[in-house]
Amino acid sequence: MRVTSHGGLLALVREHGGLSRQQMLEMTGMSRGTLVSRLEALTRLGYVYEAEALAPTGGRPARRVRFDDRGRVVLAADLGQTHARVAVLDLAGNELRSRSAEIRIADPGVLDAVLDTGAELLAAGRGERLVGVGVGVPSAVDPVTGRVVHPTTIPGWPPDAVLVAVRRRWAVPVVVENDARAGAVGESAGPGETLVYVKLSMGIGCGIVVGGEVLRGAAGLAGDIGHVRVGPQSGPRSGPQCRCGRRGCLAAYSSGRALLQRLGGTLTDLVTAAHRGDREVAAALAEAADVLGAALAATVTTVNPHRLVLGGALGPLPLVVDRVRARIHDTVAERARPQVTGGVLGPVATVTGLARLVVAAVYAPEAVDATVAEAAKDYSRNSP
Repeated sequence: MRVTSHGGLLALVREHGGLSRQQMLEMTGMSRGTLVSRLEALTRLGYVYEAEALAPTGGRPARRVRFDDRGRVVLAADLGQTHARVAVLDLAGNELRSRSAEIRIADPGVLDAVLDTGAELLAAGRGERLVGVGVGVPSAVDPVTGRVVHPTTIPGWPPDAVLVAVRRRWAVPVVVENDARAGAVGESAGPGETLVYVKLSMGIGCGIVVGGEVLRGAAGLAGDIGHVRVGPQSGPRSGPQCRCGRRGCLAAYSSGRALLQRLGGTLTDLVTAAHRGDREVAAALAEAADVLGAALAATVTTVNPHRLVLGGALGPLPLVVDRVRARIHDTVAERARPQVTGGVLGPVATVTGLARLVVAAVYAPEAVDATVAEAAKDYSRNSP
């Protein structure tokens, strides 16, 4: 992308936290007239603004041109199998307002109810401008179209259910992403880090970030480790039954759903019992974590991440982290062992990642250039 395009110029301003016009001229080599024209369009569309005055140089005082993130917000909804978190975040990914609730992902109307909550959270703000919506789902998502694919956990949803429901309410860009991949983006420390993130809750999801970019795969299935057959016997007729219809999947051994089938209760009960030191729960979690750690060894060796982060409701439990770490260290060569930790962001990881993905999509140079071009067409059509 040419830095002299509207989008390229905005990317330059964002990268440096603001620049003077003279600095932009020197860095891009464009003519002063072109720069003025670009900045006028970006200002008119709300992408940049003139901020503080700079030190005088003998002429008219110059002002720094900054990215206009004032009052801009993202709406993010993290839909798990049994819980949802809806949040309004600023463009830096900080939560401004949020609400969590228990849900059943397969229930008719659950998506509209979650979006109703989002509308209420947006209405509670003042002077805010919604720039995009991100929705995380516990299913594979086509990386090009944003449509849900292979929806084992949400079999009643049409592939475009999320896109249609959001666009019916808000005329802004929409990002639909697998919840674990969004969580990986949220937990990622930056473009220099390679990260494997595992969301261990009712199901098992995995997200991989390399050089700041999330891996999605050809069909949106990168990181879909929950349905890999594991265990001492991996034939089609061995192992516990999985929701996908097969036997011996990792999710059938190590997911929260598999543990609750053995122990009863709810996911919250399981976490509470684990913190309390319940022996039966501890034994079941240890067994599940051992299987998970063994399954992750191949991913760790292949990707060679700096960190393996365990998130979701069960992943950060100390017993789970310790057992997964021990299994990784027992299986993977020492030079390839990552740092194994519980997630830092906890329940905020996915909405934070969704906000980052929305901002990246909305302010990508090609997206900005397309918006500027469309605005110019509208102006020409409406001019006398």
